[in-house]
Amino acid sequence: MKRKICIIITITVLIIFAVFMFLFFKSSFSLSINGSKIDKDEFLNAASLKKYEAASYFSEKSGVNVDSNFWEREIDGELPYQKLADLAIEQIKYFHAVYGLAEEKGYIEDSSYQDFLERFELENKTRKEKIEKGEVVYGLSEYSQELYMEYEMDTIQKSYCGDLENEGMEVTDEDRKQYYEKNIAYYKQDDDRILDYVKISYYDEGMDESKIDELRSTLTSIYKKMDKDHSLASLAKEEESIAPFLEHADVTAEELTIYSRTISDVLEFAWDLKSGESTAVLDENQCLYLIECTERKENGNVSLDGVKDNINKTLREERYDAIIEKRIEETLVEGDMEPIYSFMKKHIND
Repeated sequence: MKRKICIIITITVLIIFAVFMFLFFKSSFSLSINGSKIDKDEFLNAASLKKYEAASYFSEKSGVNVDSNFWEREIDGELPYQKLADLAIEQIKYFHAVYGLAEEKGYIEDSSYQDFLERFELENKTRKEKIEKGEVVYGLSEYSQELYMEYEMDTIQKSYCGDLENEGMEVTDEDRKQYYEKNIAYYKQDDDRILDYVKISYYDEGMDESKIDELRSTLTSIYKKMDKDHSLASLAKEEESIAPFLEHADVTAEELTIYSRTISDVLEFAWDLKSGESTAVLDENQCLYLIECTERKENGNVSLDGVKDNINKTLREERYDAIIEKRIEETLVEGDMEPIYSFMKKHIND
């Protein structure tokens, strides 16, 4: 009898142990990238960087709101916390592709996440000490992990693209020509425009409704009289109440940026006007407008020489991105996804 009880107890203990071990391994976190072990902090940081992207994916796809149950609620056959875990792994792959290349090129000594954290903490410590000493600190007084990572990755890209001996960084005349011809539409110069316009900011001027109605009526009368022999400028000058608001602008392609800062609203309303055309009387932005394009001249394309440096930069950055993408595709990821998903679910709100 005692022997039988001992056997039962032994079997029970073994079953409990087996269940315990099953649950333990199921909940354990194990992930490696190209043979390098990824610790939990690195995974969770990557997940935090991708949280908005994961939420947006489901919001745009199904229109769901991100509430307290969002991450564990199945949406169109998918679980958001699992999607987040997948995106976190993609982020880690990208990190190691960029930093692995940087280590190979000697831009950094160590491509590990731990070494990144040490540089991040040292940078913030250095900035804090300089501020305390009253020294000038350019940029941010303190970096977040995300911003420091962006800063380092941008620096790595610039370092790689700035060395013409690196793979893909030599740009030939033929490369530039092909890119220029393929994207010729982007190199068209803006037209030159000569505009006469009336803009009355009645809110800023503190005008009452009767005054606004009076000015609107006068502008409408001018608009109806406008033709090839009667321009906005000539008609507006004859109206005492309107003449003070008449303006002129020679908006050449070279000065477009300047005018875009000062009369962006006028340019928006006049953008599609041809020579001799005008808008109707507009009541927008608490302003009255009447705009005439007296002349519009089409300009040609910016020359290839004029955009040479821009094309060089674009091609080198595109080739750099392609190199990183290839390294990502060749990345070896090892890990059981079920425990990783379980870990993500458990720490989703950390």
